[in-house]
Amino acid sequence: MEPKERPDEGMAKELKELRQIVQQSNSIILKMDTKGNITFFNDFAQRFFGFYKDEIIGKNVLGTIVPKTDRAGKDLESMLKDLEENPERYSVNENENMRHNGELVRIVWSNRPIINDEGQISEIICIGNDITRLKK
Repeated sequence: MEPKERPDEGMAKELKELRQIVQQSNSIILKMDTKGNITFFNDFAQRFFGFYKDEIIGKNVLGTIVPKTDRAGKDLESMLKDLEENPERYSVNENENMRHNGELVRIVWSNRPIINDEGQISEIICIGNDITRLKK
């Protein structure tokens, strides 16, 4: 008979697996608060956008990885405010983003709100994939 895993061992193993999935993913995974400030930025996001975690955590997505307007003139600042207030409208969204070096890229985002104990949106999980080369 095999010994059963203790609950804390099972939890630790699951957390390790989840961390591995998030950090080794080839997708941008970030969380932001309801004001657009970045609270999590996975390893791939750091490599893709060119920001180290310590220089991006706490910064607003607007002006760092999201331009105020895109090349077509779309007001991304207004879109971001609407996303923060109505994330269900943006469960899947495509928009222009920018890397640390100023290069503009197209990202398809999957967004999901995190609801706190009071039933309010506290953060938004955003998972993005680069489609720039598909748009050329």
